[in-house]
Amino acid sequence: SNREAMARFAVAFGKLPPAQREAFVMKEEAEMSIAEIAAATGSNEEAVKSRVRYATAKLREALDG
Repeated sequence: SNREAMARFAVAFGKLPPAQREAFVMKEEAEMSIAEIAAATGSNEEAVKSRVRYATAKLREALDG
């Protein structure tokens, strides 16, 4: 059900490392670019891309699970 999927998402989101959680929210909710996230977090763009990619994969896995 949708409620179960949301619960799985919430649990998975809570388990993400803080840097991945931050990058995911900035990208998906704040609609910031990779360059903007890198500037805001003091990270390089490759690190931000990696964080977003891993966070997205973990969250997708939780929803598919």
